[in-house]
Amino acid sequence: MNWPTGPSVAEERAEAVRKIVPSQPATPWKHNGLLLRIVFTVLAAIAVAAAFGFFALLLLPKGILTAILAIGASEWLIRKHRFFRTGVESALWLFGTFAFIFGLPSQGKVEAILVFAAAAALSGWRMRNEFFGVLAAILAVVYIAAKWTHILAIGIAVLIAIASAFALRRLWQRPSNERLFAGLVLTMPVIGYLSTLFTRSGTSMDVPIAGILGITAAILLAAGIAWRDRVLLISATLSIAFAAIELRDLFHYPAEAKLIFAGVLVIAIAVTLAATTRTASPPFFGTDQIALPFVQRGQNRRVEFSAITG
Repeated sequence: MNWPTGPSVAEERAEAVRKIVPSQPATPWKHNGLLLRIVFTVLAAIAVAAAFGFFALLLLPKGILTAILAIGASEWLIRKHRFFRTGVESALWLFGTFAFIFGLPSQGKVEAILVFAAAAALSGWRMRNEFFGVLAAILAVVYIAAKWTHILAIGIAVLIAIASAFALRRLWQRPSNERLFAGLVLTMPVIGYLSTLFTRSGTSMDVPIAGILGITAAILLAAGIAWRDRVLLISATLSIAFAAIELRDLFHYPAEAKLIFAGVLVIAIAVTLAATTRTASPPFFGTDQIALPFVQRGQNRRVEFSAITG
């Protein structure tokens, strides 16, 4: 057992192996699949909200009491019943911290977003939950966009994505770390671009934004090809799409011509990938040798993202 209480490095790696090879022995920790975790998260959110409202009706310090009740219940489930990644204990921790913030006096300042980001980061660290970590980064980018400029927000977002891409090159002992960095690589370009849509005035073309996205796409595409990493390729594709959307005013062509050009571009990218990875072993796009990065890492250093998030 380590501090804070939760699966050790060996147990977390063993559980990751068991997802791919079900015949492997189970760890003493209770886990649920993604769908059940979502269901239990919703139920836990309803329970925390009900407790918050109950304490408010009694004119008691609702934020503090709800946080103590929710986080205390979460720690009890973890320590006594070995709950971890079931959806219940993590949701209680997250919404308990949120309830504490909601119970504080509010002045409606934008800095409140940063407080929620800190709460999500704390919950993500305690529960080793990649979704909470990604949520903290998203809230931080939203805060930057609301506080300063959308250019700074998208710049910070793509820097986080690129830094996370390079962090994926390291052999992390815990699978949760890899899931976190993979989630940041995927979401940061999307959130960065969306933050520009909601904070800038007008809908006209913005060349600097397109340039930032184009540079990000080039870096992620080159890294994805060189490192045989599907997550980086997906993120690069999203960045290319957003850059093309931003530069839409430059292409005064019929919709049919744009679709033909997009199809040709996709084929060109596919041919390039096939040519550059033809000698890769294990196969780049194959599924017959999906090796766990925590067991044996060769040229294919990534697990399928759908597998590691499931």
